[in-house]
Amino acid sequence: MAKKKYSNSTVSTAKGLVPMDDALFQEMCEDKELCEEMISTILDEKVKVIEVVPQRSIGNIKGRAVRLDCLCLLENGTYVNVEVQKTDNDDHEARVRYNAALVATRNTPKGVKFAMAKKVIVIFITRFDIFGEDLPIYHVDRVVRETGKVRDNGFTEIYVNATVKNYVGTLNTNVSNLMDLFVDRTTMNPEKFPNFSRVKNWYVNTKEGMTKMCDKLESLMQEERKITAKKIFFKAVQDGAIQVAYAARELDMTVEEFLTEMVSEEYKLPKWLSQGNTAKDEETFQSEEENPTCEED
Repeated sequence: MAKKKYSNSTVSTAKGLVPMDDALFQEMCEDKELCEEMISTILDEKVKVIEVVPQRSIGNIKGRAVRLDCLCLLENGTYVNVEVQKTDNDDHEARVRYNAALVATRNTPKGVKFAMAKKVIVIFITRFDIFGEDLPIYHVDRVVRETGKVRDNGFTEIYVNATVKNYVGTLNTNVSNLMDLFVDRTTMNPEKFPNFSRVKNWYVNTKEGMTKMCDKLESLMQEERKITAKKIFFKAVQDGAIQVAYAARELDMTVEEFLTEMVSEEYKLPKWLSQGNTAKDEETFQSEEENPTCEED
């Protein structure tokens, strides 16, 4: 088999990735032992990961879909979503709340009592100090204002950052040491984090690992091109410039799939559909628009 050639841009990007980049982080988190080690360190307790959930894209037919960086199921039935974020460009607390709601909704069986709703922990790892209080880790609790008592409703949110270094206490020290591995490509710590270091070393220092990351980057670029193409077709259909059937065919989608995704992306339906017609009526409706019939008085 001929050796696959990658563009200089792809190779250069792959060589510059660190675990704080979601492309590399998502690949590394396929390793269950790494996830177990990382989550145990941040929760400051030994946990058992029984599954790294492979399908991390969570659709929402009536709202925004999300793609999670790392979703794990613990032995006690709790889901842990670990996210990495490099830039401070959004309301990340709202993002955490939204992601947790989708994880709980997607994984709680229909008809069960709310007491049985899946518990969710979100660990949000950032390159910046999200609260600006000079701590490497923050636990945000649900507190009764009048009494000051903490109430547990099954949702836990923890924020970790790779900027602040604090070595006062075991948790602060361990988190600070772990974050060093997230932001520096060459840093390893096999004594303290053997699994994280093992997986990271494979991706950044072996030919096989680099090849896998180059394949991942090319796949992401292809996906981005497809997303761009969809937006162009959604806008053209919304404006009446082209027919839905043609747009769907060009994107290798059914008309129903195209329209469902178009609505979920908040584009307006074409006029003929908004008037109660079906996909089969498109050409007839447009023909009538171009050649209206006249009735005699």
